[in-house]
Amino acid sequence: MIEFIMIERNLLPVSGIVFTDFNRERMNHVAVSMTDSIHLLFPPGMQEPVERLSDQELNELECMPIIYAIAGERKHDRRVKSIVQQFSHDPNVIAYRLDILEDFIDHPELLHHVEKGNVIIDEMRFATSKSHSHDHELLQTVSRLRELSIYVDFITQMEKAFAGRELLKSAGLRQLRDRIVQVSESADFKNLATQLPKLQKGLDSLSSVTIGINLDAQLNPVQATLLSINDERYTGASLFGKLFAGGNEYQGISELHKDPDVVESIVHNTEKMHISIASEEEATLRRVLFRDLRKLLKNMLKPVHPIIEQYLHLRCQWILSLEAEFAFYIGAVAFIERMRSLGLPMCRPTLLPMEQQECRMYDNYNVNLALRMSGQSQSADYKLNDRIVSNDVCFDDEGRIFILTGPNSGGKTTYAQAIGLTQILLQCGLYVPCSRAEISPVDALHVYFNVEEQAALETGRLGVESKRISEIFHAATPNSMVLLNESFSSTSPGESYYLMKDIVSALRLLGLRAVVATHLHDLADRVDSINSEVEGSSKLISMVAGIREGTEHDSILSNRSYKVQPGRPQGRSFAMDIARQYGISFDQLSKTIRERNTDLLAEYDK
Repeated sequence: MIEFIMIERNLLPVSGIVFTDFNRERMNHVAVSMTDSIHLLFPPGMQEPVERLSDQELNELECMPIIYAIAGERKHDRRVKSIVQQFSHDPNVIAYRLDILEDFIDHPELLHHVEKGNVIIDEMRFATSKSHSHDHELLQTVSRLRELSIYVDFITQMEKAFAGRELLKSAGLRQLRDRIVQVSESADFKNLATQLPKLQKGLDSLSSVTIGINLDAQLNPVQATLLSINDERYTGASLFGKLFAGGNEYQGISELHKDPDVVESIVHNTEKMHISIASEEEATLRRVLFRDLRKLLKNMLKPVHPIIEQYLHLRCQWILSLEAEFAFYIGAVAFIERMRSLGLPMCRPTLLPMEQQECRMYDNYNVNLALRMSGQSQSADYKLNDRIVSNDVCFDDEGRIFILTGPNSGGKTTYAQAIGLTQILLQCGLYVPCSRAEISPVDALHVYFNVEEQAALETGRLGVESKRISEIFHAATPNSMVLLNESFSSTSPGESYYLMKDIVSALRLLGLRAVVATHLHDLADRVDSINSEVEGSSKLISMVAGIREGTEHDSILSNRSYKVQPGRPQGRSFAMDIARQYGISFDQLSKTIRERNTDLLAEYDK
C-alpha cells in the first residue's frame, strides 16, 4: 500500500445561510430580540452620520496623532477618524458614550474580557469573509460548523465579561449584557454548546486517508481504492527511519510528498487546508479517487447536516458590528491611561447646555504636545506634569472671543489647538485633558490655522485666505466655535489690521465662541472699542501668552512662560528672540561675516 494523499483539516467559515421552511418560523420568532444590531456609539434609534470637521480642518488641528493613538491598530484608523470628523453635538449621545467609557475605566476586568472578545470577532470576520467562496457541500458543512464554534466562543467570552456586573451605569453596556444573557440562556444556545464538542470530535477523527494501489508487472500503478479513514496524520521518513520507527503505522517509508499544484492555501489559527489539482497525466486516476473520497466523507458527515440546520437562524452580523466600537473604547481607555501615566490629568467633562455657550477648563493642555514629548523617551517612569504648561480656559459672558497675542513661539498656536482638540474629544464622548471641565457642545468647529502659498491660483494667498474666511461665515452659527491662527499675516500690517478688525467684529455680531491668534497687537488694544461699537452677545477679550516674571523682553526663548491669561497686549512679537535663537540677528550675522572673512584670508595666504 502506498500513501497517496493526506487531507489537512481546517474548520472554515460557514457559508451564506439559506433559510428552509423548517426553521423560518423559528427565525422570525427570535429576529427582533436576538439579531437586531446593538450600537455602543449611539442610543437605540439615534444616529448622526454628519461630517462636522473637514479633512483640511482635521489636518490643521493635527488630529491624526490622537486618532492613531486611540485606534491602536491601523485597521481601525478609518473608523476612529470618522468618529472624530462626525463628532456629536447631541448631549444624549455624548453622555451615552461617556457612561460606557466610564464603565470600562471602572471595571478593568470587563475591559480585559472585551479585548479577548474582540479577538474572537476578528476571527468571525475572517470566517464570514471566506464563507461565500465555498460552493462544495462538504466545505460548507465544515464552514458552518466553524462559524457556530466561533459564535459559541464569543457568547461564552462575553458571559465572563458581564459576570457579576449588575451595577453597570451605561445603558449601552447594560443592553449588550442583556442580549448576551438572553442568548446564553436560550435553549438553542445551550443545545448548540452541548452538541458542538461532539460534532468537532467527529471531524477531528478525519485526519488522513489510506489508499491501496495495485501495480502491474512493470510496477506501474493500475488500480487504486480507498482503504481507510484515519484519526492520525502520516509523516514521511527514510527506510532506515521506518525500520526503527517502533511500530508507528502512520510513518511512511519515503518522503512525504506534497502536491505542487495548489490552487488555494488558507492559514488560520495554525490550521491549514490545501485544495489541489492533479497534473494531466494523473488526472483520470485522481478524479476517480477524489470522487470516491467525497462520497465517503459526505456519507460520514450526513448525520451532521440536520444538526447544523437547526441553527441556521443564528446570525452573527450584530456581533460583527461591535468590533470597531469595542476597538474605539479599548483604544480610548489606553489613551487615557497613557496620559495619566505621564502625570497628566484626564477627566470626565460636565456637559453644559449648548445654548449656554460656556466653557470652563482647568489645567487644560495640548494632548498632541504630550504625545510628541512622550515619544521622545523610552523610560517607563517618564513624566510630563512638570514639563507641559497647562492653562485654565473660560468662555462666558466676560469673554467669548479671545484676541490672543504674545511673543513668537510663545504658545499661541499650541493654546488654540489645545482648545479645539479638547472640544473634539468631549464631543466624541471621551475624557478631556483637564483636571476638571464644564463645556457646552458646539454644532461645528471651524478651523483656519494657515495656508501654503498656492502659486497656481491667480488670487494668491490673500485670495485663498479670504475665500476660506467667507466660507466659515456662511456656515457658522451662534453655537459654533471658530479658531483662527495668524490670518492675513501675508499682507501689510495696515491692511491686515483692517481686515482682521472687520472679521472679529463680525464674530461678535454672530455671537459665537472663538480664538483669534494674531500678531496684531493694535487689534487686541481695540477690543474695548469694538465691544462698544459693535452689537453682539459675544464679548471680545484680550488674552496674552506671557513671559516669565523677572526676565527681560529681549531675552532668549527660555523666558516664555506659555501661560495664557487675560491682559493688555505687550506690544511686541519678540521676533528678535527668534532671530537670536537661530543666529540671524545683525550682531550675530556681523560676527559670522567677520569670522568667515578672517578664515578666507588665512586660506588665501596659504
